[in-house]
Amino acid sequence: MLSNFTPDACQREVIEAQGGFHLVLASPGCGKTQILTERIRRAHDVEGVAYADMLCLTFTNRAARGMLERINANIADSSVGDVFVGNVHRFCSKFLFGNGLIAAESSVIDEDDAISILARYMGEDEYSVLGDFKRRREYSVIFHLESMMHQIAMGHPKALRTNTDCINADDVKAMQRICSVRGCAFDAAAMVDIYNNVETYRDLTTADTADYGDYQIIQRLLRKMQLAQQYHQYKKQNNLLDFHDLLLFTYDALNADAAQTEYKRYTWVQVDEVQDLNQLQLAIIKLLTARAYRTVMFLGDEQQAIFSFMGAKLDTLTALKQQSACQLHHLSVNHRSPKYLLDIFNTFAAEELHIDPALLPDAGLQLQAPLLGNELALLYSETYEQEVRDCVQFVDRLRTMFPESTTALIVNANRDAEDISGELTRRGIGHFKVSGSDLFSSPELKLLFAHLAVLNNEFNFLAWARLVKGVGVYETNASARNFVRALFDRAILPSDLLRSAADEAEGQNATTTYLQRFVRSYEEQTIVVFDTETTGLNVFEDDILQIAAVKMRNGEVVPGSEFCVYVETDREIPAMLGDIVNPIIEERKHHTLLSHHAALRMFMEYADGCRLLGHNADYDWHILDHNLRRYAPEYDLHESHADYLDSLRLVRLLHPELREHKLKSLLTVLGLEGTNSHLADDDVNATRSVVVHCYKQAKERVEGQRTFLSDARVRQRVDILRRNYGEIYRAAIARMYVRDEVSSCFVGAFPALASGKSRAETSAPPALVAELQRFYDALLADNMIQPISGLRYVTAYLSKDMIDSTAEPSLYEQLSNHAMEISTLKEADLCGSSSIDERIFVTTIHKAKGLEFDNVIIFDAVDGRMPNFYSRNNPRLLAEDARKFYVALSRARSRLYISQCIRRYDYRNMPHDVFTTPFMRHIAKYFQSNISSTGQ
Repeated sequence: MLSNFTPDACQREVIEAQGGFHLVLASPGCGKTQILTERIRRAHDVEGVAYADMLCLTFTNRAARGMLERINANIADSSVGDVFVGNVHRFCSKFLFGNGLIAAESSVIDEDDAISILARYMGEDEYSVLGDFKRRREYSVIFHLESMMHQIAMGHPKALRTNTDCINADDVKAMQRICSVRGCAFDAAAMVDIYNNVETYRDLTTADTADYGDYQIIQRLLRKMQLAQQYHQYKKQNNLLDFHDLLLFTYDALNADAAQTEYKRYTWVQVDEVQDLNQLQLAIIKLLTARAYRTVMFLGDEQQAIFSFMGAKLDTLTALKQQSACQLHHLSVNHRSPKYLLDIFNTFAAEELHIDPALLPDAGLQLQAPLLGNELALLYSETYEQEVRDCVQFVDRLRTMFPESTTALIVNANRDAEDISGELTRRGIGHFKVSGSDLFSSPELKLLFAHLAVLNNEFNFLAWARLVKGVGVYETNASARNFVRALFDRAILPSDLLRSAADEAEGQNATTTYLQRFVRSYEEQTIVVFDTETTGLNVFEDDILQIAAVKMRNGEVVPGSEFCVYVETDREIPAMLGDIVNPIIEERKHHTLLSHHAALRMFMEYADGCRLLGHNADYDWHILDHNLRRYAPEYDLHESHADYLDSLRLVRLLHPELREHKLKSLLTVLGLEGTNSHLADDDVNATRSVVVHCYKQAKERVEGQRTFLSDARVRQRVDILRRNYGEIYRAAIARMYVRDEVSSCFVGAFPALASGKSRAETSAPPALVAELQRFYDALLADNMIQPISGLRYVTAYLSKDMIDSTAEPSLYEQLSNHAMEISTLKEADLCGSSSIDERIFVTTIHKAKGLEFDNVIIFDAVDGRMPNFYSRNNPRLLAEDARKFYVALSRARSRLYISQCIRRYDYRNMPHDVFTTPFMRHIAKYFQSNISSTGQ
């Protein structure tokens, strides 16, 4: 059992639930995270479920982080890391990449990237669109149409279609008119045909004698479909996926695998915040569940279903509750809130949300009534502007009275957050704002992360495009993407233009691409194709068990050049490689084992004067380098073989369409000779086949590369890229595999480093954070970036909450372990972490969900805003607004205040009275009233 956790009866029932389907209804404060963590322990230790067969899906990164922290803190078993914990989109990304269902070089784009892409076809300035809420919504219709047409074409059930309002009544009428002209039925097939043949139907309807009104709506529909198609084709051509694609492609693959034989299914699944998932996400979870004996648990709270704008529906929870096969559980004790707050939450839930009082939790805390008498109050101000000032002043009083407590001003709209944040800033009160444009969506932070992304994967198209624009090579994102695409289409990476400082010194015409270097080596040098088998994947610490190699000249094996040695080790050799028995264990029994020094010396003498080449050579080269440092330090691989070649990189350049690049897959897809047995000698022969294939392909490409790079306009852009980013990139690459490296630029900030202390003994930043800071400082120095006011939060979060420098000291390790996680961060993920020193928060209701604060002030709780004026005549929206207010209320741990103004001025500067939100009608009795927010 978790330390300091004694479950109540209801919690124990949920912990011990196994077999079949379960739905747990749990209000805030009922201890869900502790329960979920304890369930993982019990499933493994008692039920015998393997960690790798467990799937834990949450709604947000922040919730996943909280669960992972509890798991790691309370379950000592190192293999617990095999449990997948994350949100649905992150799982889908891992599933698609891991199963080779999308091109290996694919990148995931966000909405801002999508707008930038579509603005090119719309002929609009992307920055104007990004800053215009109405235009953003119009663009989102195009994105939603593209994904919905995919669902229609793939035959997805109607219930799974998201954002169906992208097809309006006029669009339906237009399609009906087109079908009438064609003389065919208006059905799914007709919709797909129109979508796939926009130009044909434009010509057809232009020639038709339809009346002017029909003509107009048809042309609008076809224009919308054309833009959706252009967006689709752009993504396809550039291996880009948006968040809709992650769900759609995962569903397609799982749905096609009806026999559940091709992809992994899970026997033990738990899904938190199920009310926030849309039908497509739930369908994916169903498809991921093994048909055999399994345990599936959903956890939800209908009182907090507030994400209908993202496709989530309260009907989801209702449908689960009504399934006869689903066992229903309730967590009936709130362990977080004192009774005086829980009375408010429960009264609101019963009276406004119409929750059965019997299902509402009791208070687990003994505190029955407020201690000071002012924990619950209504705050009134004369006008909205005065309310902003009064609330900030009230926050300042709370800060003085309760210096260790956290206070949140929870607002209904981003504008409110901006107003309050501005007033807090004016008064010099530190705070953290979570609203409006997300810090992680800013172009400046995306540029910094792009630098990390290309260090981790130099084939990342989108990251290179951001860098090319960010360092001033082009002025627009569209132009930058076009330039990078032109390079990729010619099997050139931007890193080819940056790798060699000698190239820069000699001038632009001296640029040598990777393919050109390979072709020259193939034709003029002796290449040693080599491979290693090792005790593990840690290049710094694992031992080499076998080295095999063969020499090639002009594609032919040098007679008698085969090389193979087996090496002794005192390290444990893994019994399994994935799902196969490790063949090296048996093979070593039949060969003489040499000492580390003898084997390494023999290989270095064998490879002397030759060019090394391996498949995924970055791994083999670096593990060889560190084995030499450990066992044969007289050899320096950096001096003798610094410039090596990698057949994996060659294949990725020449065949970007491939979904996998492992040797076994390449031999099959490319029709090459050889076997991939996980023995070094066999793998060397397989690699040689790949090398010969790559030479034939590369030879055909190099002349086109030279012609392209000799163009004066291209040379000009290359020169800017080199001048503004070349030195930064090369220096970063040089630091990738350096452990415990701290740049001299940090010694002044961390004096302990000068005395020889390690990073672990100082407050020096992790290598990844140091690299981020270097790049940022360089950009600032060259006036290529605006200061990022929130960067300190990001670097603190990465340093304190994400990266363990002791376990992963190098930049390479930190990027390998965290690059994907970093790319999915949101501002709200920072809240509640140790990286935030501020005790005052300003947040919208949606972004506050899942967070807790000692003190909560719900700002401007007036009719017309809570609920929204436009919700009054829509029962569904009115009910969701009520749930939003419940979410705002239930963020409070100790003190709760409701703020409002009593008068507003309209656009004519005429005053009118403002009334308290009707959501207060049943709970106002719990609050002190007639108190001004200044406390006077």
